[in-house]
Amino acid sequence: MKKTRLIALMLALVLVLAGCGKGTASNPGGGSSSSNPVNTTLDPAAVEDVVSYLTDGAYKKDTVVGHVGDRDITAAQVLYWIAYQQYNMTYYYTNYFGFTLNMSDPMDESTTVGQSLYQFGLETALNYAVAAKHAHDTGVELSESDAALVGNLYEDNVKFYGEDRWNAYVQGGLINEKDFSEEEKAEWIRTHGEDFYQHSMMYYSTTAKDYETLITDFYYYNTLQDHLFGEGGEKAPTDATINDYMKDYIHENGVVWARCILFPTKDLDEAGKADMKAQADAVMAELSALSGDALSQAFTEQQTAHDKSGYTAGEVQHYTKNDSLVDGFYDGILPLEPGKLGMTGETDYGYFILLREPDNLDDIRPLVTNEYISTTYNALIADWSKEYDAQCEMPDLNLDTFYTKLADLQKTLAAVDTVNAPSDSKK
Repeated sequence: MKKTRLIALMLALVLVLAGCGKGTASNPGGGSSSSNPVNTTLDPAAVEDVVSYLTDGAYKKDTVVGHVGDRDITAAQVLYWIAYQQYNMTYYYTNYFGFTLNMSDPMDESTTVGQSLYQFGLETALNYAVAAKHAHDTGVELSESDAALVGNLYEDNVKFYGEDRWNAYVQGGLINEKDFSEEEKAEWIRTHGEDFYQHSMMYYSTTAKDYETLITDFYYYNTLQDHLFGEGGEKAPTDATINDYMKDYIHENGVVWARCILFPTKDLDEAGKADMKAQADAVMAELSALSGDALSQAFTEQQTAHDKSGYTAGEVQHYTKNDSLVDGFYDGILPLEPGKLGMTGETDYGYFILLREPDNLDDIRPLVTNEYISTTYNALIADWSKEYDAQCEMPDLNLDTFYTKLADLQKTLAAVDTVNAPSDSKK
């Protein structure tokens, strides 16, 4: 059974901006309605320059903190990626696991979560800028739809956020649509949309201008990747390339395929654990008398009858030595030959009966292909970075202060943007 890991979440959140032109940077608290009064107001300094506010003046929103050839990278662009990850990670763990993820929590033996996000922000801003620079230099352009999305980004987001506010006010009974002419409604939507959009950018420590630049780089990054590795691209992998890469991938990651039947002992007393162990031993003895298709079919039947792992009976999973697994689970699979059974001792979750399955290369082919493309693309970007003498650094950033002020600002924005003020009904 797999456990959630911080680094896995970080990777999962890296590129969730595909719909960025339609409000993915929005404040999750905005657009809601409440009858509770809110007295909180934004510090004017944060509105004037959110980067300067969050860094205690060490950096301004347009301070150049990196370059790729003759192209600059600003503090607001770097801090966006840090703040975006900070918010989504803390939001995820609070809402799905019920605990607060602190930036001072350890990511590994030598790095905190906050330090990891700082490095992530620098590297992401730099890599996207490098890819965009190389795309421009080699004549790779955005598709018409992507170019239009970037070109209309500000107006589209103002409209999106303004209509979000309008609907929230109407649904909350704070304004009556009949009180507004079409012209007044349009003006109301634009005014509130601009404010809400600005606040949404402040959530992630950036500005509308810098957001447009980094999103443009994001699209060029993906466009260049598709140009190089897509069908007909000069770096497009062949079946032979992926087959060779897959062998190394399986070896380096220790990929194994297996099914399991979990007999849970968590929260049981000693008598209950002994009974569960007896059930597991009985099933193990019954299955051990079988082999081949008969064993596979019987294993599925026993999964249906007993398994509490959450997996679907009959469904084969692949595991690697890098997965965060229950102690004893992976080690129980590894020595087994395909078609052979094994059983763990008592783990944190209970006893597992394991059936090693044959290697299924088609199962991981899409994963391996993506891994190959990602690894090869990253290597190319590293080479281009050297060619462009690309650099990005924020040595004067006090991470503790930044994260504290950022979290406080996000809470303030959530309060300010909660729809609750009847006095806003028509202005």
